[in-house]
Amino acid sequence: MEINVDINIDFLWGDKHFIKNKWGNITYIVGPNGTGKTIVAEKLREQFKKEKLKVRYFSAERLNALANKWDRSGYLQNDNLRNGLNIGSFADYKNRADELGQSVDAIIELRNKLDLQIKIESILSDIFGKALSFKETGGYLNVTMADSGKVYDLKKDESHGLKEIITLLAFLYDDEYNCIILDEPELNLHPQFQQYILQEIKSMAGNPFQEQGKKMFVILTHSPYMLNIQNSDELKNLIVFHRHEVPTYIKEYEDMDEYQKSRLNKLLLRMNVNHKTLFFADKPIFVEGYIDQQFFNILQYKREIPLGAEGISIIDVGGKDEIDIMYSLCRLLKINAFCIIDMDGLFEGKLRQSVDKISDTATFMAKRGKDPLMKSIGNMETLLDAEVGELLKFNNVIPQGELKDFYDVLKSQSGDKSSMMQRRIMFLGLHRVKNEIELLLSDEGKRKLLQIEGLSKDIFECFNSVNVYFLEKGEIENYYVTNIENQYQIADKKKTDYYLQEYQKINEMDKTEIKEKYKDIVVILDKICSVIDVNTEKFVSAKIGDWIHNVQSALHMNPNITQELLKNNPKIHWDSYQRIIELVELSKKDNGFCCKFKILRGLTSDSKRVYSFDEKTVAANFKV
Repeated sequence: MEINVDINIDFLWGDKHFIKNKWGNITYIVGPNGTGKTIVAEKLREQFKKEKLKVRYFSAERLNALANKWDRSGYLQNDNLRNGLNIGSFADYKNRADELGQSVDAIIELRNKLDLQIKIESILSDIFGKALSFKETGGYLNVTMADSGKVYDLKKDESHGLKEIITLLAFLYDDEYNCIILDEPELNLHPQFQQYILQEIKSMAGNPFQEQGKKMFVILTHSPYMLNIQNSDELKNLIVFHRHEVPTYIKEYEDMDEYQKSRLNKLLLRMNVNHKTLFFADKPIFVEGYIDQQFFNILQYKREIPLGAEGISIIDVGGKDEIDIMYSLCRLLKINAFCIIDMDGLFEGKLRQSVDKISDTATFMAKRGKDPLMKSIGNMETLLDAEVGELLKFNNVIPQGELKDFYDVLKSQSGDKSSMMQRRIMFLGLHRVKNEIELLLSDEGKRKLLQIEGLSKDIFECFNSVNVYFLEKGEIENYYVTNIENQYQIADKKKTDYYLQEYQKINEMDKTEIKEKYKDIVVILDKICSVIDVNTEKFVSAKIGDWIHNVQSALHMNPNITQELLKNNPKIHWDSYQRIIELVELSKKDNGFCCKFKILRGLTSDSKRVYSFDEKTVAANFKV
């Protein structure tokens, strides 16, 4: 649909404008709290109305007037709704509910429109086993529900979830409006009911200018269950909000070739709830498999790194090419995405080609005096091939050990991908047994080895500059501290067993041990995930400093006060402070006193330490 929208929120975006002219049957709006989604929704309502659409907007507080106590009715608090809806005020209710994004007038619509009533009653009966009845008494309208013969009041006793379903469906089916803007339709609904509401929305969605009875929808959501995007055309109807940036959406797929676009469409068809979190995360991190995801998550959990608080989601996508699609998609939407990928992604797959297209990478390599990224990777592959060729000519016996494991796997490669596999194994060997390999190489081979080291350093740093990190040890299993046998050829069928073994080991460690044992992985994770240390001690210091001042004042007024009387002194506020302080001793000394106390467990790292102060202590300088 061609609808011209031009919106500015100056305190969020400065002088930039959000402009969109093409709209789908369903538009999804996602993004963190505080990024302007609700403000934009209200502005969309006004601009859509100018296009002759019959718009109804529902805020996240739409059920306020249907709260358990109607006399606490939020936005409609000027009316006392304790007795129900005043039949004589229906028009006023409807106008004000429309203005304020409320849904209370759904009850009026159901009472007045028999076709709506039949549809909702059928759903309540067949799906939920409940019956809906309207009761008019003394000029007021009330609604009752019946369940297994028990009759009760909708407004007082029905769950918020069913109230949501009744009111949302009433407006979905009502032919009075042809454009519905829903702010957080998932509120009060468990995942299956969210999917049910979305299914009903999709059945009603269409172009209202061309199709009789169809509606245009705009859905503001924080729930992956409320997203159903099945192809790249529907993906153009997703708008992503950012902190202090104008919202983004996809106009065209100019940076994707046909292969990538085909993979994108296949991925969208099987995109699960976990995949969809990329649209809600400030910082999605893409990994190849579920074991990688579980491993990184448990490390961060044991290290007490709050991923959720940072807006981070670690998402397994099922392979290198899928990571490429997800990463490319995020760049189109200007989502700050990261990738952690196995080493073989350096030698095959589309991700490296996608990164090569980013102008910043060419600039990065040029500043290092190197060719563009893909050409530099090709140069390194040539050097690795030469090293492989020299090693394969080595005829002497290699003693048992990791060097022999490396050499045997290197020699065993055959088939279409043998060259790529040999490069990967060679690179991994240089990472693990470089000194032993050097002993097998000629002087020319050693010179090339130095070239590989320098070139690979620049290549990795170039990838890092655009948020792509390779596991330089090969695969995630090569970072485990438990034994996984031959690290150059890890059998897929054993990977789950290896992880379960490692999981047990991780759970036996504290965060200090984890940082030490997994330092190579921790370095990558710390570059991606900000390490937030929640510091309670500065606040404990300030509160206790106030208490010390109050104690000093009390003892100045009455030098003979006892420990018990001190606790009862109203200036001390002991009822509050006893939750953080244990008063150990109050003793008198010449012309003064000494007070000793401990800080209770959980607020500081040392709950055994005894602190002391006297009349000369500067309370404002107290530090835990």
